Amino acid sequence: MRKYFEIFKFNLKTQINFKANYLFTLFSFTIHIFIFNELWDFILKNKNILGYSRPELIWYIIIGETLLYMVNGKRYKKISDMIKSGEIANMLTKPVSILKYILSEELTCIINFFVNCVSAIILGLLMAGPLKITFIQFILFFISVIFSIILLILFQAIIGMLAFITEENDSFYLIVSKALLLLVFTPLEFFPQTVKNILSFLPTTYTIYTPCKILIHFDVRGSINLIMCQVLSLIVIFTILNLLSMKGVKNINVNGG
Repeated sequence: MRKYFEIFKFNLKTQINFKANYLFTLFSFTIHIFIFNELWDFILKNKNILGYSRPELIWYIIIGETLLYMVNGKRYKKISDMIKSGEIANMLTKPVSILKYILSEELTCIINFFVNCVSAIILGLLMAGPLKITFIQFILFFISVIFSIILLILFQAIIGMLAFITEENDSFYLIVSKALLLLVFTPLEFFPQTVKNILSFLPTTYTIYTPCKILIHFDVRGSINLIMCQVLSLIVIFTILNLLSMKGVKNINVNGG
C-alpha cells in the first residue's frame, strides 16, 4: 500500500506545479456559473419550476460543475497512451498492480475538487445565498460526494483502459461526458418521463444528480435510496474495470507486450 501512496504523492506534487491550469479552470468555472445564473434569472423571474427555485437551481449547477471540473480534461488519455506505447507492459515486470497504479494516479484529481470547492461556496453565497442544511443532510451529502468522486475516477479509468480493446477511445469519452453534462445543468425531474426512465438506469446519473438532490431537496428515505444507487453503480463499474484490467493483462502476456 505504501508504494501506491508514494505514486499518489508524486503525482499530486506534479499536479500542484501546474498553477496556471488551476487558475484557468477556476475562471472557466466562474464564467459557466455566471451565465447560468443570468439564464435562470431570466427564465424564472422569481418563480418556481417543478419545485425548484432560482437559488436552488444555481446551487444545483454549482455542485454539479464542481464535481465535473474535478476531472476536467481528458485524463483517460494518459492511461490509453500508456497502453498504446507499451509502457503498461513494462509495469507488469514490477510488483505493481496495473489497476491500483492507475487509481493511485487518478486520485490526484481530488486537489481539483478542493480548489473548486472554495470557489463554489463563494459563488453560491454571492449568487444564490446560503442554504439551510441539517446535520444528517450534510453527512449524507458528504458520503454521496465521496462516492461521486470515486465514480468519476472509475469512469476515466474505464475509458482509458478500453484502449486494450479498441485502441482509440475518444468516442467513449464523448458519450460519457455528454451523459454527465445532461445532469449538471438540468435536474432529473426536468426531463420527459421516457428520458427520465432511461437516465435512471445510467451510473452517470447518480454521479452528479445524487449529491445535488440531497443538498437542494433533502429527504432521508430518498437520499438513502440515491446513495444505494451510487453503491450499486460503483459495484458495476468496478467489476467492468476489473474485467478490462484482466483482459488487458492476458492480451499482453499472450502477445508478449
